[in-house]
Amino acid sequence: MDFLRLQNTPINLLCRKVFWSTAFLILCVITLFLLWRAAPSTAQTSTTFSGRLIDTEGKPISHIRIYMRSRKDPNHEKSETSDDSLQTVTDPKGRFAFSGIVYDALQLDIANDSKTGYEINVLSVEFGELAFYPNRSWHWSSLNFSLDPGVKMENVIITAAVRTRPKIRTRIVYADGTPLANTRIYAYRQTNRFFSDGGGTHQLIEQTDAEGYMTEYLFTTEQPEYYITLAVEHQGLFAKAVPFILEDDADLVLTLNDNPNLPMQRLLGHSERVSALAAYLEPQPIWIVNPANGHAYKSTQSQTIKDAIAQATAEDAYLVAINDEAEEKWLQHVFGNDRFWIGLSDVEEEGKWKWHSGEPVNYTRWGTYESEGGNTDAKDYVMTLHFGWGWEACEEIYQAGSSQNSQPHRAEAILEKGTAPLRAPSDKN
Repeated sequence: MDFLRLQNTPINLLCRKVFWSTAFLILCVITLFLLWRAAPSTAQTSTTFSGRLIDTEGKPISHIRIYMRSRKDPNHEKSETSDDSLQTVTDPKGRFAFSGIVYDALQLDIANDSKTGYEINVLSVEFGELAFYPNRSWHWSSLNFSLDPGVKMENVIITAAVRTRPKIRTRIVYADGTPLANTRIYAYRQTNRFFSDGGGTHQLIEQTDAEGYMTEYLFTTEQPEYYITLAVEHQGLFAKAVPFILEDDADLVLTLNDNPNLPMQRLLGHSERVSALAAYLEPQPIWIVNPANGHAYKSTQSQTIKDAIAQATAEDAYLVAINDEAEEKWLQHVFGNDRFWIGLSDVEEEGKWKWHSGEPVNYTRWGTYESEGGNTDAKDYVMTLHFGWGWEACEEIYQAGSSQNSQPHRAEAILEKGTAPLRAPSDKN
């Protein structure tokens, strides 16, 4: 009883408070010490990198975005994901600075088109007396290097060649001359070499300004190396430029083939726009006569086989009817080894194939896997499997690929017309 009373005396209570207060302070001191020890470690691994970006005449290049990306290891194996967290923009004096770099394997990147209207190609990166020469691809100038942790790399000089990029400034107007102002428009441009194979296509989504202008900047090339064709589409209306050589800048006016209709026409999907624009740019195909039968043939491109049939009908023709092996070989020789819609269909009665021309079906060449002669409920039309490989039953729209994500593909068709009757004679005639 006396012992318990002794434990609860004011003196002992004070001692216990002092003990726990002291323990708490010691714990805080240990925590602060550990944090203090950790802080220098972070500082030691943090690297800085700064300098100037100048042109070949020593003038500063401003407003250029520079990226500092990590690499997996000093051997410069690229990271699985691109790290864009460290980036900066040069100031009016061309200065740039990176801080807080916590990796030693680095990649310095500058986009060639990082300044509107200009092409930036880095020529060298100077670290004091050492000069390095970056890898220049079509769109990027890149340099891979390593720095020891904690290094302060200052006064780095990046020298770049700066060229103005030729531009195509195009005004889009409706048929009545009204500009297509402040509107998103689809454009399709083709560049073609004069003296060798090559070139490319560019699918563009541009925005016109208040006066109907859109501006596209091209990368420089030795001229005259390319000639350019250009087409635009807006809500089912089209316009295209006469093919031209881009020697400097180009100013064009393209007139759409109609005025806006009310109600608004059906909006085309992206793949439909691309297919339609590409077809719109192609030159008008010519008719080629087969001397064996006197019939005329030509190829055309359509989004669906029904579009091809409609075009054939409008030209007093029909989708080709292949009546024997000799005719098929002639078609292959003239039009190439590609996929083509032909005029065979069982859309009227499943399993009963008919030519669009009305001629009797005396010849077929189904592919090896079309064991049932193409008889399926869903596939009522026919394409060649690259001439010589047989025929394939298809749906109305040709899908490029067999996956669920396959996109509609613009396919070619062969049209035919001749002096022979479009309808074969019958016992009832």
